[in-house]
Amino acid sequence: MVAYKLTGNIYTNHKGVQKLNDFYNFANNYSNCWFNLNLENLNWIDANLSAELFLYCHLLKTKNRLCFYIDYSSLKGHLNVLSRNGFAYHTVHKNHRKHFKVTDERNSVIQLKAFKLDDADSFVNYINDQLLKQRGLEQVSKGIKDKIKSSYLEIFDNVGIHANSLTPIFACGQYFPEQGELKFTLTDFGDGFLKKIANHTISTTKIKKPDKAISWAVQGNSTKDNGEKGGNGLKKIMMYCYQSGGALSIVSDGCFWSLDNKKISSQHFVICRNSFTFAIFLTIFIR
Repeated sequence: MVAYKLTGNIYTNHKGVQKLNDFYNFANNYSNCWFNLNLENLNWIDANLSAELFLYCHLLKTKNRLCFYIDYSSLKGHLNVLSRNGFAYHTVHKNHRKHFKVTDERNSVIQLKAFKLDDADSFVNYINDQLLKQRGLEQVSKGIKDKIKSSYLEIFDNVGIHANSLTPIFACGQYFPEQGELKFTLTDFGDGFLKKIANHTISTTKIKKPDKAISWAVQGNSTKDNGEKGGNGLKKIMMYCYQSGGALSIVSDGCFWSLDNKKISSQHFVICRNSFTFAIFLTIFIR
């Protein structure tokens, strides 16, 4: 059995996502075997990152035919969230699923779920029932919730139309009551922004870098020939995060772009073989 150890702390930032990327790059060298995802030395992982981690496990199961094993005794303390949100149950081989219960007695997680690209109805129900009804958003106004809902629906539709994704769309999140934070992740394995935006702007701004393409997209620009706005979903979420002091991070074409505390930064991943990963990480601060 092949094994890989996730260690230390994995947060929703460039370094944390790089750790998940390193896991995928290692595991992608193997096929047709059992694979032990060893969590014994993992102190912490933001539960919303389960969507990104499961995306990689899904690819490895379907393309490389890996059978995953997780020692259920390692999911204790903070790490039991990986059982409560369904990550462990959906990752391990079916013969081991009896050890993992998908129950959240703390009412703090947004369950890990996969969506077919043409199943917008299920995604809308998920946003309504899992994200917007999360107890951390009780005091958020209906108007803000409606904006979040419409923004994510537009993003979902755009992924289905433009991303040429090889996987479903995965989503997951968690509310941290002590910190007053709600973190939510949406991810898939498809085209990022750069290729289409580079082609669209070849005679004007000539965008050639991933970070510039992400910045162009979150400003509400569109690659549609008729000039119709197509990036308003991302723009609305970015403006909400900017005004509320929250954080929005986007992974596209091997680049990690982030708006945090009203400051924009970007970094590239090291040895990024999975450059087709597209992910949106949202952090809402509940004051």
